[in-house]
Amino acid sequence: MTVYFIDASYNSLKKHHEELCGDCIQQANLDDSKIFVLADGLGSGVKANILSTLTSKIAITMLREGSTLEETIDTIVHTLPVCKQRHLAYSTFTLIKIFKDGHAYAAEFDNPALFLHKNGKDIPIEKTLKKIGDKNIYESNFMMDKDTMLVAVSDGVVHAGVGHSLDLGWEWVNVNTYLRDMSKEDISTKDVVKNVLDSCNELYEEEPGDDTTVLAVKIKEQQVINLLVGPPRDKKNDNAVFKQVLSSGGKTVICGGTTAQIAARILDKEVDFDMDTMTMDIPPMAHIEGIELVTEGIITLSKTIDILREYVKPDYNPKIDKKLNENNAASMLAKLLIEDCDGVKIYQGMAVNPAHQDLAFKMDFTYKVNQINELTHLLEKMGKDVEVTYI
Repeated sequence: MTVYFIDASYNSLKKHHEELCGDCIQQANLDDSKIFVLADGLGSGVKANILSTLTSKIAITMLREGSTLEETIDTIVHTLPVCKQRHLAYSTFTLIKIFKDGHAYAAEFDNPALFLHKNGKDIPIEKTLKKIGDKNIYESNFMMDKDTMLVAVSDGVVHAGVGHSLDLGWEWVNVNTYLRDMSKEDISTKDVVKNVLDSCNELYEEEPGDDTTVLAVKIKEQQVINLLVGPPRDKKNDNAVFKQVLSSGGKTVICGGTTAQIAARILDKEVDFDMDTMTMDIPPMAHIEGIELVTEGIITLSKTIDILREYVKPDYNPKIDKKLNENNAASMLAKLLIEDCDGVKIYQGMAVNPAHQDLAFKMDFTYKVNQINELTHLLEKMGKDVEVTYI
């Protein structure tokens, strides 16, 4: 049986003039699967945000704790109130559970129907109507492979342009055509989300009339980055540790000047600095043959974490794409971690850099460990499989 990595990206546009988004996406990473919940609260602003967050949190918590999907749906539909004026549920939702063998389950309640495409063709999804109370839930089971692209959206996508450039909005059938054409290319889930949100923003003339959310999911063979941060505590272990890392498969990234020098000695290669990548606050990157990326240590790592913090924020920020393409070590490392890997093996060197003990630096060993903890948290929030080994 082939075991895949489940790659997902999602983001949202807030309704114009609102401080909070009324849509919410929650993700749970289980040993054999990943679960996604896209909830759309009735209306917009604070009220909608609270309702969608409540819905998605209930679902994710119950599913993570082992409740069946049926129990979860039953709890949600019986917990959410109904608007007395509109006679509508206060939140709609889409639940998706994807297993690492490619099997997928979905349950949809009043959100736009799922989109499923492969190599420029529609993949029909057979759905079964399930009545829970007075709610109509549409369940489906289907298989995904490396060429399949699954997209879920809130109604802000299919209504994009209403009151602006289109009388009836973008409409589901037209969104479907747009995504079908996109599936012809080997496109990342991140770019799928970006392209759809950019198109919606354009249709809304940069004043979204509704909260607009996109979730894109693909499955693929896992790509791992070995991130080596600092040398081993005991110099006697240098050779053994570096040989283990370099022979473990995947791309290798080195953070730290001393660490880079050790790697170059073991590989019998030169360290070539690229001064064009140096900025006022980020040291230059370097090149070592056989290593994917070589950067300075704690300063570059700190700047990389700053970029990742911005990336994981729930509101869509087109400026982050420009930031990721800047010619500096922090942007390159952030882009590598976002786009080029599904799993990250962090090798945390426990050697203490004497320079960092100077009070003028304010970067002691504890700070370094805290930075690795923060990096781990951000990577897991992005859905990456993270493993930390102390050396």
